[in-house]
Amino acid sequence: MTDPLTDSLRWALAIGSEPERSAVDWLAAELVPDRPDAVAAICEADPESDEDLRRLRLLKSGFKTLRLSGEHSTDRRLAARHYAATIAAGVVRHGCWITRQRPDRLLSALQDLAADDAMDDSLRSIASEAIAIANDRLIEQDS
Repeated sequence: MTDPLTDSLRWALAIGSEPERSAVDWLAAELVPDRPDAVAAICEADPESDEDLRRLRLLKSGFKTLRLSGEHSTDRRLAARHYAATIAAGVVRHGCWITRQRPDRLLSALQDLAADDAMDDSLRSIASEAIAIANDRLIEQDS
Protein backbone atom coordinates (compact mmCIF):
# COMPACT_ATOMS: atom_id res chain seq x y z
CA MET A 1 0.00 0.00 0.00
CA THR A 2 1.32 3.45 -0.87
CA ASP A 3 1.25 6.38 1.48
CA PRO A 4 -1.57 8.72 0.36
CA LEU A 5 0.00 11.80 1.97
CA THR A 6 2.16 13.91 -0.28
CA ASP A 7 5.15 15.69 1.16
CA SER A 8 3.29 19.01 0.88
CA LEU A 9 0.32 17.70 2.82
CA ARG A 10 2.64 16.19 5.42
CA TRP A 11 4.24 19.63 5.85
CA ALA A 12 0.85 21.33 6.19
CA LEU A 13 -0.18 18.88 8.91
CA ALA A 14 3.13 19.26 10.73
CA ILE A 15 2.96 23.06 10.64
CA GLY A 16 -0.58 22.93 12.00
CA SER A 17 0.54 20.77 14.90
CA GLU A 18 3.46 23.07 15.84
CA PRO A 19 2.40 26.64 15.00
CA GLU A 20 4.99 28.11 17.36
CA ARG A 21 7.84 26.74 15.27
CA SER A 22 9.44 29.40 13.06
CA ALA A 23 9.76 29.28 9.29
CA VAL A 24 13.56 29.08 9.58
CA ASP A 25 13.23 25.98 11.77
CA TRP A 26 10.88 24.34 9.26
CA LEU A 27 13.27 25.15 6.43
CA ALA A 28 16.28 23.84 8.36
CA ALA A 29 14.39 20.64 9.23
CA GLU A 30 13.80 20.05 5.54
CA LEU A 31 17.39 20.80 4.51
CA VAL A 32 19.20 19.20 7.47
CA PRO A 33 16.80 16.62 8.92
CA ASP A 34 19.28 15.31 11.51
CA ARG A 35 19.31 18.61 13.43
CA PRO A 36 16.44 19.69 15.73
CA ASP A 37 16.27 23.33 14.61
CA ALA A 38 17.93 26.07 12.57
CA VAL A 39 20.38 27.07 15.31
CA ALA A 40 21.66 23.50 15.63
CA ALA A 41 21.82 23.13 11.84
CA ILE A 42 24.12 26.16 11.70
CA CYS A 43 26.14 25.81 14.90
CA GLU A 44 26.71 22.05 15.12
CA ALA A 45 29.50 21.19 12.69
CA ASP A 46 29.43 18.03 10.64
CA PRO A 47 32.55 15.94 11.41
CA GLU A 48 33.26 15.64 7.68
CA SER A 49 34.61 19.04 6.55
CA ASP A 50 33.39 18.83 2.94
CA GLU A 51 29.92 17.75 4.08
CA ASP A 52 29.81 20.56 6.64
CA LEU A 53 30.66 23.14 3.97
CA ARG A 54 28.08 21.66 1.58
CA ARG A 55 25.44 21.78 4.32
CA LEU A 56 26.26 25.40 5.19
CA ARG A 57 25.96 26.41 1.54
CA LEU A 58 22.61 24.62 1.31
CA LEU A 59 21.31 26.36 4.44
CA LYS A 60 22.60 29.70 3.18
CA SER A 61 20.68 29.29 -0.07
CA GLY A 62 17.52 28.29 1.76
CA PHE A 63 17.71 31.20 4.20
CA LYS A 64 18.45 33.58 1.32
CA THR A 65 15.30 32.45 -0.46
CA LEU A 66 13.22 32.84 2.70
CA ARG A 67 14.82 36.23 3.37
CA LEU A 68 13.63 37.44 -0.03
CA SER A 69 10.27 35.72 -0.28
CA GLY A 70 9.05 34.98 3.24
CA GLU A 71 5.35 35.56 3.81
CA HIS A 72 5.77 37.80 6.86
CA SER A 73 8.33 40.49 7.65
CA THR A 74 9.28 38.65 10.85
CA ASP A 75 10.07 35.53 8.79
CA ARG A 76 12.18 37.60 6.40
CA ARG A 77 14.07 39.31 9.23
CA LEU A 78 14.73 36.02 11.01
CA ALA A 79 15.85 34.43 7.74
CA ALA A 80 18.27 37.33 7.15
CA ARG A 81 19.82 36.78 10.59
CA HIS A 82 20.16 33.03 9.99
CA TYR A 83 21.59 33.72 6.53
CA ALA A 84 24.27 35.89 8.16
CA ALA A 85 24.92 33.26 10.84
CA THR A 86 25.42 30.59 8.19
CA ILE A 87 27.98 32.79 6.44
CA ALA A 88 29.67 33.38 9.81
CA ALA A 89 29.89 29.62 10.37
CA GLY A 90 31.66 29.31 7.01
CA VAL A 91 34.28 31.82 8.17
CA VAL A 92 34.72 30.27 11.61
CA ARG A 93 34.90 26.63 10.52
CA HIS A 94 36.28 26.85 6.98
CA GLY A 95 38.07 30.20 6.73
CA CYS A 96 36.04 31.44 3.76
CA TRP A 97 33.04 33.58 2.91
CA ILE A 98 30.42 31.19 1.49
CA THR A 99 29.00 34.03 -0.57
CA ARG A 100 30.11 36.49 -3.22
CA GLN A 101 28.78 39.53 -1.37
CA ARG A 102 31.16 42.36 -0.53
CA PRO A 103 33.03 41.84 2.75
CA ASP A 104 31.99 45.28 4.09
CA ARG A 105 28.31 44.36 3.68
CA LEU A 106 28.90 40.97 5.26
CA LEU A 107 30.64 42.51 8.26
CA SER A 108 27.77 44.95 8.68
CA ALA A 109 25.24 42.07 8.67
CA LEU A 110 27.38 40.12 11.15
CA GLN A 111 27.65 43.14 13.44
CA ASP A 112 23.87 43.56 13.33
CA LEU A 113 23.43 39.89 14.22
CA ALA A 114 25.99 40.03 17.05
CA ALA A 115 24.18 43.04 18.54
CA ASP A 116 20.66 41.60 18.23
CA ASP A 117 19.59 40.56 21.74
CA ALA A 118 16.52 38.82 20.32
CA MET A 119 18.70 36.22 18.59
CA ASP A 120 20.01 32.99 20.09
CA ASP A 121 23.33 33.42 21.92
CA SER A 122 24.96 30.71 19.79
CA LEU A 123 24.22 32.65 16.60
CA ARG A 124 25.41 35.92 18.13
CA SER A 125 28.59 34.21 19.31
CA ILE A 126 29.42 32.71 15.92
CA ALA A 127 28.87 36.15 14.33
CA SER A 128 31.23 37.77 16.85
CA GLU A 129 33.84 35.09 16.24
CA ALA A 130 33.61 35.57 12.47
CA ILE A 131 33.99 39.34 12.89
CA ALA A 132 37.14 38.82 14.97
CA ILE A 133 38.58 36.45 12.35
CA ALA A 134 37.74 38.81 9.47
CA ASN A 135 39.32 41.75 11.32
CA ASP A 136 42.47 39.71 11.93
CA ARG A 137 43.10 38.39 8.42
CA LEU A 138 41.89 38.40 4.85
CA ILE A 139 39.11 35.88 4.28
CA GLU A 140 38.97 34.23 0.86
CA GLN A 141 35.86 34.67 -1.25
CA ASP A 142 33.73 31.71 -2.25
CA SER A 143 34.53 30.24 -5.63
